[in-house]
Amino acid sequence: MAEQQFLKEMDVLKPQKYHYFITALSDAGYFLDGYDLLVIGPALIFIGPLFGLSPAVSALIGVSTIIGQLFGGAIFGFIADLKGRKVIYQWDMLIFAVFAILSGLSTNATELIIFRALLGLAIGADYTLTLSIIGEYSPVKGRGKFLGTGLMSWWIGGTVAVALGLLFLPFGDIAWRYLLAAGAIPAIVVLVLRRNVEETPRFAAEMNNTREISEIKRKFGINRDEVTVNSTVDGNISKPDYSRRSAFVFVSWFLNDLIFYGIGIYTTVLLVELGYSTHAGSLTLTLMLYIIGVFGTLAFVFTADIFGRKKWQAYTFLLQGLALLVLGLYAIIIRSAPPILLLFPMFAIFYFANAGGTGETTGIFVSELFPTRHRTTALGAGTAISRVGAIISAVVFPITLTLYGIIPMEMLLFVVGLTGFLVTMFLGEETKNRSLENISSDLTTAR
Repeated sequence: MAEQQFLKEMDVLKPQKYHYFITALSDAGYFLDGYDLLVIGPALIFIGPLFGLSPAVSALIGVSTIIGQLFGGAIFGFIADLKGRKVIYQWDMLIFAVFAILSGLSTNATELIIFRALLGLAIGADYTLTLSIIGEYSPVKGRGKFLGTGLMSWWIGGTVAVALGLLFLPFGDIAWRYLLAAGAIPAIVVLVLRRNVEETPRFAAEMNNTREISEIKRKFGINRDEVTVNSTVDGNISKPDYSRRSAFVFVSWFLNDLIFYGIGIYTTVLLVELGYSTHAGSLTLTLMLYIIGVFGTLAFVFTADIFGRKKWQAYTFLLQGLALLVLGLYAIIIRSAPPILLLFPMFAIFYFANAGGTGETTGIFVSELFPTRHRTTALGAGTAISRVGAIISAVVFPITLTLYGIIPMEMLLFVVGLTGFLVTMFLGEETKNRSLENISSDLTTAR
């Protein structure tokens, strides 16, 4: 009961400096994740002609990091539930830095694929930890805002990747090396800063670690006599249906990656191959789309605790599908690829809806709907399952585009968006303004 009291005290705290410190360090990892996942698009503009890559090899390079994520999320998520969040959180950036540098030093496509896959192990580890750590520290009021900053940082990282792609254009054939290796610099800084973090309050309480709990209380200045804890009680608490929750979160996260990654990774290449623009022009247009994605995440951050997660996810799934449907219908009716004056606005809607909607909520739902003792395992499983969707998307998209054109992919992705809408509406549940213990029924079982 002492541990439950401690968590109630954490839930009603007003945001403090350590909340922002932990969130910033976690967001830094997401920034690097976004940078290293999306930098491969600009890099492939240079790598493709240099190495004479076929569409299949380009696709394999594009998904190599995602494959690493799949294994990294599953392995390190399970370990973090056994050994704690702090150990992995403090060291995954070292793996990140090493293989970012080696990726930039690759001499052929095979080396690049291997190094990018190993880099993905660290990204997968960070995916399982970032939302867990932010959520397990955050108070009930404002938790959605704190969690939402994670994907906002991811999109800022992607935006920086494309901006550097433009900046490094004058370097010619070696530009891609600078792009891939640049992620090591902030990774080393984050590695040093993370050395001083504490274990999360909820994992410390789960393990009954009184030393960690005392240290966390000291950092937050918790004095039980000065804290009102009744506001964390949400009303009726019932044992949740975890089979239903698992189906909801894992299917919706899979669908999100299925609809996004083919377009997200290859937008820059797509614009060039369809003849819309030059290298510089396609990078500029992609940069604009990523900035729109950042604004999408800002919209979520400021409304997540007002409108909730469920509606955001449902309607942004639908919006993405409809934007792609418009492009597909145009190509069917007019029998030609959509003009840039139609393609760009539809892609802008797609990026805004994904970044500010399903890209945010699918991971956040996993972090909120599962109890502390299984949270990072669930996030690891979700990362792995979602990356299967990402791999399918990133492999099928460029190959299908080359063989059959834009129509089949756009129509298929509309169906994916519609399916995501229906899954969310029928299986999803709202989590805003509820304590993590009440959501996962930990308080019920403790009684």
